[in-house]
Amino acid sequence: VKFKGGKLPSSIGGLIHLRFLSLFNAGVSHLPSTMRNLKLLLYLNLDVAIGEPVHVPNVLKEMLELRYLSLPMLVHDKTKLEIGDLVNLEELWVFSTQHSSVTDLLRMTKLRSLSISLSERCTFETLSSSLRELRNLETLHFHSIYDETDMVDYVGELDLDFIHLKELGFLTVRMSKIPDQHQFPPHLEHIYLYDCGIEEDPMPILEKLLHLKSVKLRNEAFVGRRMVCSKGGFPQLSTLEISEELELEEWIVEEGS
Repeated sequence: VKFKGGKLPSSIGGLIHLRFLSLFNAGVSHLPSTMRNLKLLLYLNLDVAIGEPVHVPNVLKEMLELRYLSLPMLVHDKTKLEIGDLVNLEELWVFSTQHSSVTDLLRMTKLRSLSISLSERCTFETLSSSLRELRNLETLHFHSIYDETDMVDYVGELDLDFIHLKELGFLTVRMSKIPDQHQFPPHLEHIYLYDCGIEEDPMPILEKLLHLKSVKLRNEAFVGRRMVCSKGGFPQLSTLEISEELELEEWIVEEGS
């Protein structure tokens, strides 16, 4: 659907009984303030995917029934979104530490899935303390849209000891090495590393995560030349995807790996 001028009509606010609204790939660049009337929404997908910042009014705080919320990857610079009262959320995608306070996450204890867009304004101490309350998390993804921002500190100090976490992704989050084995969730089953620029071979750490079933390395997640999977490593791995690792010259898989 294409809306005139990229603007979602303000008449959307008249649909006060609406429970489900998806603007996935709709190309909308402006959302109307009348959306504050949609107080019964359970599902709201604002992943409009237009490649430029979206104007989002600060009305989400009034949608207290929301269970699922997906925000645009790019939001207008001056936007402030207060969502700390959305305590019923179970899935929150592309939460931005630039446009919302990371402490908004403290009360969202029902969250099972969360993706965070990291900005240089957020310290790892604040991020860790806010995530620590989310004990029901099963899926956690980190994104960075700032090429110039070094995210090594986030990864090195982040507390990821979530007992229920099954899936972890670092997407365009820069780091020279992945966290140590003890920093990963104890029952992790899936890990995705995209465009991370890891310089040290990640396999000696990943292969010790006994419950891993799938590993994906994409788009220069690893920029080293040599990778080794040693004997006895990855006891449950069923899927391994390695793509666009341009520097990789040698991959050794020992017998029994």
